[in-house]
Amino acid sequence: MFKFIRIFFIEFFTQKLHFPENLGKLCTLLIIIAATLFIGVVVYQLLRLLFVGSAKLRLKRKPNIWLQAMLEQKFFARISMLLPAFFVFRLSGEIFDPESMSSGFFRGIINIYILVMLVRCICSFLDVLESVAAEKHHRKPIKSYQQVVKIVLWVLAVILIACILVNKSPAGLIAGIGAFSAVLLLVFQDTITGFVNSIQLSSNDMVRIGDWITDPNGQANGIVEEVNLIAVKVRNFDNSIVTVPIKTMVGSDIQNWRGMSERKIRRITRSIHLDVNSIQACTPEMLDEFRKIDLVRDYIDQTQERINQINSERNLSNPDIPNAEFQTNLGVLRAYMVAYLQQHPMVDETALLMVRHRDPDENGLPMELYCFVRATEWRAYEDLQADIFDHFYAILPYFHLRAFQRTSDVLSQPTV
Repeated sequence: MFKFIRIFFIEFFTQKLHFPENLGKLCTLLIIIAATLFIGVVVYQLLRLLFVGSAKLRLKRKPNIWLQAMLEQKFFARISMLLPAFFVFRLSGEIFDPESMSSGFFRGIINIYILVMLVRCICSFLDVLESVAAEKHHRKPIKSYQQVVKIVLWVLAVILIACILVNKSPAGLIAGIGAFSAVLLLVFQDTITGFVNSIQLSSNDMVRIGDWITDPNGQANGIVEEVNLIAVKVRNFDNSIVTVPIKTMVGSDIQNWRGMSERKIRRITRSIHLDVNSIQACTPEMLDEFRKIDLVRDYIDQTQERINQINSERNLSNPDIPNAEFQTNLGVLRAYMVAYLQQHPMVDETALLMVRHRDPDENGLPMELYCFVRATEWRAYEDLQADIFDHFYAILPYFHLRAFQRTSDVLSQPTV
């Protein structure tokens, strides 16, 4: 059909319009090429309407993660741009004389277009796989592997395009590139190092998309949004974006809070600094006062029974002297804090729970709480922690104890 059309236009331009033969052939060629490209554009629009429209209708009826990812990554649009090129390539045999230079040039352009669009389609499909894997496989990072495959594909595409342009076999060009391998290694040094580090990062499951990580240097403190070949992108809680190199992720002390999120519990470890001058032995009157507190009544009775037995075995006539056993208001407070935490509905009873002394210093005696609570979200965690310590600070006077607070009696002196 195209041969008939070509002959018709050549005769029209040369015989009817009296164009020179070469100009008539050129005008005929341009018209046929334009018509072919127009047909290709029409086929592209029809295919795009068919693929994209069908996918959207399917999604309206039933959600599908694969179709959704293909639409988001424009996979159907790129396939629609690729398929018409095969149609145009097939028609080129009828548009041009197979032995002419025009045929070779046009076929070369179409081959380059097909090659580029094929690589773009494959890259788009890799993006689809990455999106689906991020949803189905616990957000495990595969972007680094995806980027390596893309780099290899584009390198091969560039080699093949160069072969098409110079009309040479790819084998000879690849053999020549081998001589420049040292240069290529130097150029892609960071990429290769990042790839090796990303393999370590993924194989050891050190970080996933959606993890909360903190950097000891204070640069990163937020949620991982992307793990690629050379860096990890973190959105801090102040909405700033920090890019942490893969090498830093593998080689430094990055703290990952994933375990907290998976177990749904978070640790509280904070101290109340007590004034050591308020610590004292309990008198019988104080013990009677403390027995009014339900959480420590059994503890006081059991502890006092044990103390009386020890003092009796030592034949101590006066149990109030320093070499006798006795209870302290600090010990009763510690028992109260443990009992309070054990009965708290938000404290996890299966995890470690204790109240301990830390080394005293110029700020008093630190009484540290160590427990795990069922609140991992930042605001809920801080609210719960504040409620617990509000309560403990408020009950200190009931145990005749005071929180330490630094004061200064130094008066400002006039300058001489």
